Amino acid sequence: MSRKLTTIDVKGTFFLVDALKERLCQRDDTQNKIPFHVFERDGDGYRILFDTVLKNIPESKEAVLAEPARYWWVILPALMELDPEGIALRYDIPLEILCPDQKDTIPKEIKAVIKPLEINSKQQDRKSKSQ
Repeated sequence: MSRKLTTIDVKGTFFLVDALKERLCQRDDTQNKIPFHVFERDGDGYRILFDTVLKNIPESKEAVLAEPARYWWVILPALMELDPEGIALRYDIPLEILCPDQKDTIPKEIKAVIKPLEINSKQQDRKSKSQ
């Protein structure tokens, strides 16, 4: 049985949402994965800091401070909205019980909300002093 996974457009890079495997997987580069454990809560959903060059999370805080323009916040909806079937399979809960009214409303493709990274002056000062 193959599941239809929701695709998320992150600044032109497309990721498949797989709650069963707890990751985002780049559609055209299956070696590029973003694990769910790096997600931060953001309201009813999640956010991650996204490196537009690596198409993944930043390698280090220093890299972000050195070149902040290449990093953006990506805001994602709750995983239940993106892959309820994966959640049901992961936790062995029948999909009909987990979301009886939503099984036919799983989105095929969504565009992630993107917000610029803002570095405050204290962070910039620390970067300048360390150089």
